[in-house]
Amino acid sequence: MIRSRPGRLQLRAAAWFGRLRRAADFRLPWCLLSLGLIALVSTLSLYRLMPAMDRVLQDTARSEFVQPQSGDPVIVAIDEKSLSQLGGWPWRRTLHAELLKRIAVDSPRCIGMNLPLHDADPENPGNDAVLASAIADAGCVVLPVTLQPAADAPSAPPVELPPLPLLAKAATAVGHTRLDVDEDGVVRNVYLREGFAGRIWPHIALALQVAASGDASPAERPAADAVASSATRPGPWLRTGHELIVFTAGTPPFPTVSYVDVLRGLVPPGIFRDRYVMIGATAAGLGDLHPTAEPRASGMKSGAEIFSSIVQGLRYERRVVIATPWQDLAYNLVPLCIALLGLLWLRPLGVVALIVALVALRMGMHNARPWLGIQFAPAAGFLGLLLVYPLWSLMRLSAAANYLRWGTERLNASMEGAPAAPPVRPFGDFLDRQMSASSAAGLRMHNLHRFVRDGIDHMADATLVLNRHGQVLIANQEAARHWRIEPQRLVGRDVHELLSDLRWRTTGAPMVAPGALRSRERTPILGEGEDGEGRVVLLRCVPFFDSVNQHAGWMAALIDITPMRDAQSQRDQALRFISHDIREPSASILTAIELARSHPDAYSGDALLERIERHARSGLELADDFVNLARAEAQPFHPEVLDLVALMQQSIDDAWAPARKQQLRVLLLTDFEEALCVADRSLLTRALANVLSNAIKFAPRGSAVTCCVASSGSHWSVSVHDTGPGIPPAMQSQLFKPFHRLHRESHPEVHGIGLGLLLVRTAVQRHGGSIEIDSDADAGCRVTLLIPQPSSAELLTLNDDDDDDSA
Repeated sequence: MIRSRPGRLQLRAAAWFGRLRRAADFRLPWCLLSLGLIALVSTLSLYRLMPAMDRVLQDTARSEFVQPQSGDPVIVAIDEKSLSQLGGWPWRRTLHAELLKRIAVDSPRCIGMNLPLHDADPENPGNDAVLASAIADAGCVVLPVTLQPAADAPSAPPVELPPLPLLAKAATAVGHTRLDVDEDGVVRNVYLREGFAGRIWPHIALALQVAASGDASPAERPAADAVASSATRPGPWLRTGHELIVFTAGTPPFPTVSYVDVLRGLVPPGIFRDRYVMIGATAAGLGDLHPTAEPRASGMKSGAEIFSSIVQGLRYERRVVIATPWQDLAYNLVPLCIALLGLLWLRPLGVVALIVALVALRMGMHNARPWLGIQFAPAAGFLGLLLVYPLWSLMRLSAAANYLRWGTERLNASMEGAPAAPPVRPFGDFLDRQMSASSAAGLRMHNLHRFVRDGIDHMADATLVLNRHGQVLIANQEAARHWRIEPQRLVGRDVHELLSDLRWRTTGAPMVAPGALRSRERTPILGEGEDGEGRVVLLRCVPFFDSVNQHAGWMAALIDITPMRDAQSQRDQALRFISHDIREPSASILTAIELARSHPDAYSGDALLERIERHARSGLELADDFVNLARAEAQPFHPEVLDLVALMQQSIDDAWAPARKQQLRVLLLTDFEEALCVADRSLLTRALANVLSNAIKFAPRGSAVTCCVASSGSHWSVSVHDTGPGIPPAMQSQLFKPFHRLHRESHPEVHGIGLGLLLVRTAVQRHGGSIEIDSDADAGCRVTLLIPQPSSAELLTLNDDDDDDSA
């Protein structure tokens, strides 16, 4: 059944679908991995689902994340010393008023009072007025608003505990003292503004910094009635200005004086001048100590110290805001997307280097929070980066294993009938077993390739396997002999160049035109041509295709049919010889008989018989030459030990009659009594007789023919020399052409069909020798036969064989 090849459109569609399938096999896992990781990181970032890991990473990076000491603010500490000398807490507010008066003497920049002032003093009602007067006289004082968690509902908004309206009216500003405590109970952050919508309280540190600058707005300095109405809830609870607390280095981080020492005037003069002053409790029993993430601190830090760090950060712009969820999302997704894109174009080592670089960049950005001014939640991004390569490797490993399995099955199916592969090892995991199966299939393919390669290499004809552009991929030994070059040096050569001299025998046009195999046409080239050396070659160049019918290359075979064409030419010449030359003597005999019958008186009996005999002998000689040549080419070779001197002497004796008829002297010159050789007696005798017969035919009457047997290296030299017309050098190449006579015109009396010297050359070549012609026009001719001299072992072996045969 003839199967039609698919059309060009079908091939293109198959190739396009193949590329699409291969792209899908690679892109689909990448898309699934990308979507999964992006979704995971987005969810973790937006909903802050890894707070513990975020805090670990953030706290680890705090080792150098502190601000230097500036000597401002100054903390007035309600410490154990003050409690022991002034009595138990709370103290009378007149003490606070006296304290403010003593601090105000040094003209501080602003005073912050982190003291509970939301309740009136029922025992001493006049003390609140004294304190209010002292606050007003101090110039710049910020009072606290305590934001106390609701006792009945922890998730509800806190309860506002502002200072007494009398005190608030005298103060420059009020601010809340709430700190953002994380789930682990550690203070790391602060909201600079907090409160119900329409009544937002600034943090006491922000209020202190704003009040000192003289830019306090109504929001930072609410009216007394606003403070008095703090029990109402005008709207939802709002929190803004979420920032990281940048702690101040040092132990203690700020200048600290005892409350009681200030009252008694025991502090250095001018210690408060042009500085912020923070009054607060530092004693452990007063409940204003908080655990912090400050890396160089041990134990707890008081609220006064924490607020002082916030004040210093605000004053010197060492502020780090907390990133919003969307900022965290961008911070975590951008490196992840870069790593995912790197999977498409980078090698495994490059992907690892890219991921390490991205992790290092993120760590650098994370540690550079004081300079960037923003703190991210990095855990989700680090998790995504750390999962990229393992998950991708797992997916690619699974895909590679499936591909190996599929490819192995397909490879084994394509090699059906080839020798079976070695059995797969039953132990190991699935990858070991699959690798063993793939290795076995690869070995099987290698063996099949070796089988095909050796088959091509041992083909009897010159064979080339070419790629699509006509460049040699495989060349066998016969091709190397055809071009007389090593097979390895043929690989990569352009076949258009190799076959440039090969032309059609009919038209003379190039059989393989330049660029013919590179065109879109896939037309086979079949035909007979002749190359520049005169060799007749049958060329067969056909395209071959791969498993999806894509053009893969060419197969070119060159069959040297020169011997066949020569044999055909000889057969044609033989037919011409049989139809003309060998019929001529018979026709002449018939003509002589007819003449004798028609004119009996004109032809005597002896003349007629002589003519008939001459024509008969000529015909017999022609037939003998033709048959002898055929025998020399085809008859079995029977080697035996012969003496060339004796054979030459025998040939001279056999030629005595024609030599005498020509009045010639035939001489044998030699220095050897015997010249032993291994030869076929009948072939060599016939060759010597033909050479001597030719010399006698062309030697001038009365001259001499000289025969010589000599040694020439590893050969015996048997030469026959005559002084006849000789052979011009230009004509010597035609000596061995069958049925070709050089002296047909100059010596018509010499009969022959032009097979004598061809028979001689054939016989000598079958003995492993050669023939040499030394001649020139009108200078005679010397024909030399070179016969190999046998070794002693060959002579001994043949002599033993002869003895066995005789026995």
